[in-house]
Amino acid sequence: FDDLKLMKKMELREVFTGMDIVYVYHNQIDARGDKLNTENEVFTACYEAVDEVFTMIKRISTNANTLHFIVTSDHGFIYKRDKIKETDKIIHVADKDAFINRRFIVAQDSMEDDGIASYAMDKILGNKDTKWVSVPVSSNVFKVTGGGQNFVHGGSSPQEMIVPVINVKVEKGHADTRPAQIVLVSMVQKITNLISSLDFIQSEPISDVIKETSYKVFFISEDNEKISNECIYIADKKDEDPSKRIFRLKFNFKNKQYDKSKQYYLVAYDEKNDVEALRHGVVMDIAFADDFGFSS
Repeated sequence: FDDLKLMKKMELREVFTGMDIVYVYHNQIDARGDKLNTENEVFTACYEAVDEVFTMIKRISTNANTLHFIVTSDHGFIYKRDKIKETDKIIHVADKDAFINRRFIVAQDSMEDDGIASYAMDKILGNKDTKWVSVPVSSNVFKVTGGGQNFVHGGSSPQEMIVPVINVKVEKGHADTRPAQIVLVSMVQKITNLISSLDFIQSEPISDVIKETSYKVFFISEDNEKISNECIYIADKKDEDPSKRIFRLKFNFKNKQYDKSKQYYLVAYDEKNDVEALRHGVVMDIAFADDFGFSS
C-alpha cells in the first residue's frame, strides 16, 4: 500500500495493466494496535484505514483503469479500554518450542486447563499436521511478556474471526458530489461529567466530489429535548492526512436529573439541508447537584 501511495500515474498503470489479481496489503491498524505505546490509537487507526483504502480505490480506478475491487481483512480484534487485570491472564504450561500469542498457542500437545479449548490442526487443515492450537474460551489472554496489552487478536471470538468482504465496482465516468461527512472517533457509551469533550473526524478531504458543509452537533433525550449546548463545525478541511482532519468539540450538559434507564443521543445535522447526518446513543450517568445537597 505504501509503495502504491508513492507511485505516479504511469507507474500505477504498469502495476495493474494485464493483471487478473493484484493484492494490496494495508497494515495501519495492526501496526499501531500491536505496540504498547500506540495501542490506544487503534480506533483512530481504523477510521484512517477506511479513509486511506477508499482514497486509494478512487485513485486506482481513475489512473489505472481498474474498476473492480474486493476489500477484506485477515482478522478482527478485541480491544479493552481498561487495563487487563492479572486475573484475566491465563498462566500456560506450553513447551519451549510452542508458538505463544496472547490469544492462541500452537504446540505439539493440547492444553486441557480450565478456560482453554484445544483443537487438533490436522482436523482443521485436513492434513497430517500433528500440532494443536489452544485458545481462551472467553476474552481472557495468555500471560505473555512484552508488546501491547489491550489490543489482541488471533483468538476464537466472533470479533476476531468474522471479517467483512466488500465488493466494490466503480461506475466509469460517474462522479456524484456529496457533502463532507463527520464521524465520531471517541468510543463513548456513557456520559459522566457535565462538561465533556469528544473527538470527531471529517471522513474525507474536500475535493471536486466532496463538498464543504457545516454541522450543528448537540445531545438530545428520547423526547428530542436538547440537553447540551450546540456546537458548530465547518467541514472544509482539504488535508489528505486523516490525522489533520480530527477535531474536538466541547459539550456542556444541563444540570438536571437524568434517567440511566433511558437512551440519550448525540446528533449532528447538516446545516445546509437540516438533514440528520449522525446519531449515537449514550447513557447519561451524571450526578445531579441536588444529590450532594446543593440546589440546582
